[in-house]
Amino acid sequence: MSITKSQTEKIGSIFNGNRFVIPSYQRKYSWTENERKALWQDIEESLADDMNHFVGTLSFKENKVVGLSTDTLYEVIDGQQRITTIFVLLSVLIDKIEDSTTQKSQKVAFIGTADNLKLQPLGADGDFLKQVLFGFDDINISAVRKRSQRFMYAAKREYRAFVHPLSQQQVAERIIFIRERLEVLVFNVASQAQAVKMFSIINDRGLPLRILDKTKSILMLYSTLHLDDGLNDSINNSFEHIFDAYDDLLVTRDELGILGRLEENTIFTQHYFSARQHFLETWNNRNSAETIFDNLKYSCEQLRDKPEELRQFISDYISDFESFAVSYSSLIKEVETNTILQKPFRFLEFSATLYPLIVRLYMQNKLNDLLSILEAIEVRVYKLRGTNPIADIYWLSSDVAEYELSIEDIRDRLINFNEKFMNEYNFRNYLAADIYRNGSVKYILSEYCDQCIDIDSYKSYQVEHLFSQEPNFEPSSYGFAEDYDYEKNRIGNLTLIESGLNDGLGNQAPINKVSGYMKSGFEETRNLGGVIQQGGYGKEQVDKRRDEIIEFCVDRFGMNRE
Repeated sequence: MSITKSQTEKIGSIFNGNRFVIPSYQRKYSWTENERKALWQDIEESLADDMNHFVGTLSFKENKVVGLSTDTLYEVIDGQQRITTIFVLLSVLIDKIEDSTTQKSQKVAFIGTADNLKLQPLGADGDFLKQVLFGFDDINISAVRKRSQRFMYAAKREYRAFVHPLSQQQVAERIIFIRERLEVLVFNVASQAQAVKMFSIINDRGLPLRILDKTKSILMLYSTLHLDDGLNDSINNSFEHIFDAYDDLLVTRDELGILGRLEENTIFTQHYFSARQHFLETWNNRNSAETIFDNLKYSCEQLRDKPEELRQFISDYISDFESFAVSYSSLIKEVETNTILQKPFRFLEFSATLYPLIVRLYMQNKLNDLLSILEAIEVRVYKLRGTNPIADIYWLSSDVAEYELSIEDIRDRLINFNEKFMNEYNFRNYLAADIYRNGSVKYILSEYCDQCIDIDSYKSYQVEHLFSQEPNFEPSSYGFAEDYDYEKNRIGNLTLIESGLNDGLGNQAPINKVSGYMKSGFEETRNLGGVIQQGGYGKEQVDKRRDEIIEFCVDRFGMNRE
């Protein structure tokens, strides 16, 4: 059936006689367990209460059908998260029908065939959805990299579990409910211009528009209304790559255990903080994501009556943003295989503030040459001092993006930055102080050992006090004075040991810990066990070791201008 311009429709009426494509520029499937479970619960509650259920709005644009198909083809403008989830759920219920004739007729009417799905994401996600619907048990999910595809897989797996205990009558009731009593408000728009305007103002029960969706939408709106659709394809293509890069970042982040709370706002703001050239009037290194979005709208609005300048601004912005996002994703993927990136990114873990600069350097093939100085700044300023200076780094990031700065120029700027926040005098003082709970300690001790350590071993290590925090012995007998509470937390009294071994050492004197130390996979701790075993190990030896570690740090994390 043909979908009218605007009306409330039943899901069954929408799928029957129509086919839908989700264009590749659309945001990929991203409903999580919370949204998928909420849909199921809404259906169950509505069934129990004998009520229809309204699931929100869907926007379509009718496309011409090529060939002899009698189905009407629609492009999904808004609502693809919702319609994809309902499509997967309906397919699971139909698969549960035991009568093969009924099952086949229902599947052809509402799901389609493997070669002609009723709902077809364009690109790789379309092929994967086909596999989810028709070859689910053959999928090796561990080999799937795309986050959108993992979500599709999870949706099918969860709905299978929900449907598993249902009787044939209960299955039929839910299929009929979805077909006849699940309602949506449908907008069938005539042109892309109308679609873009509608998409920019729609607010419904689905996932709220997030920053990347809003950014693409506002740029499409200005392109459509003021540039005669002139940049629509460029915007669509760029944001397809941006969305893919972001999804890849999330997958790699989870696999490598880095990047902390990376989200859409993160990649959006980190690009902005290194893109001052696009926002000369409004750029500020403390702007929030929403303020940045407002700045983007302001820039477009200022140029709305200057089409060539507007075209140039949007083109430059999306091109730069796309390059930044794709490079960001490529860099994080490379962390897994490039040995020189392993320690600073996975062991030390760079602070988020440094990423705008790091990505820009990677884009210009300068990161490897400056990696050691960035590592030193992370250790000295962001970890050891425990501060988070942003202005200098964001200005440098933008300068790197805008100008052809040489590696020597950038190195000099970074050295001056370090001198401002952690010169050598302060570096030594911080290293000599109570350092136990500092974020740099574990990395410093692992580097001091100079042992090849894999990431799993590194994560298993805990910081161990040679002379215990709560000693069951008298510290003064080992040369410590009344300031033991301070002395015990200095770097010379600290080493690394596996958490399982650490739990069994208790508060004993070092000589009683030797057998535990000798079992450690951390070479420095085993060596300490051997030294302690010789006897006479006390404050004098701890102080000497502290001085040695400090000298090592001054050399290892130094600021040599050469």
